[in-house]
Amino acid sequence: MKYIYWISAAVILASGIGFSIYFGIQPKTIPKITYSHFEAPSDLAKAVILRLNQELKSSPIVLLGVMPGRSYDLEVWKAFLAESSLPGLQYQVLVVDPDLPGVVDMFPGAVRVNFMKDTDRFIEGAKKALSQGLRMAAIVPSIYGSQLLKESPASLIKQKSDLQPASFSLAGFPRNSEQEQKQELLCVMGVNDRQGTGALGCAVQNKARLVYRKKSNPQKFEGLMDLVGERDYLILFNAPEAKAL
Repeated sequence: MKYIYWISAAVILASGIGFSIYFGIQPKTIPKITYSHFEAPSDLAKAVILRLNQELKSSPIVLLGVMPGRSYDLEVWKAFLAESSLPGLQYQVLVVDPDLPGVVDMFPGAVRVNFMKDTDRFIEGAKKALSQGLRMAAIVPSIYGSQLLKESPASLIKQKSDLQPASFSLAGFPRNSEQEQKQELLCVMGVNDRQGTGALGCAVQNKARLVYRKKSNPQKFEGLMDLVGERDYLILFNAPEAKAL
């Protein structure tokens, strides 16, 4: 009997250590906007400004991430820039990555910078803007703007300069476990993460699983926002079913 006792105790101890290690390495996230429904992308933009008014005032450089091909993501940031036109919040300089579908048409007067190839140029431009007292916003693919990805341009900017941009990365999210394998950003790690975006995909999936039981309205936009790192925000955002097709 004593052998069974010691074996059971060892199993319990090992399980406890395993759980501690697992939860210890998970990124600590802080909810900023709880799961909500929105009538339009502009309503999400207004919610971000209302919730992060002070944080935005202290963020002269922001990276606004979108998923390529989702026009409603661009609509969020168009409304964001319009709503943040008050003194202390306004971003006088706008940069866009021209490879993003539709971004040049929606923001025709913006400076065009290929964020992946011209990271150094962006750094130089951002420093010049700051020296002139100007605030800068850049609309880029979410995988470029997220600081969860260690090789992303956003992370490289922090490594190569003293700039401290705030990142806001939009991404669609699954509404049940069956949809997880259909997401653009898959949760895959290690050798299976061929695109290098697994960390962001896992952040999306892990947060989405917490709202699977929330009642979804297929006629409305739905979303939430978490702080997932220092000046790094993840925004899960889905369009109404008919609009997403």
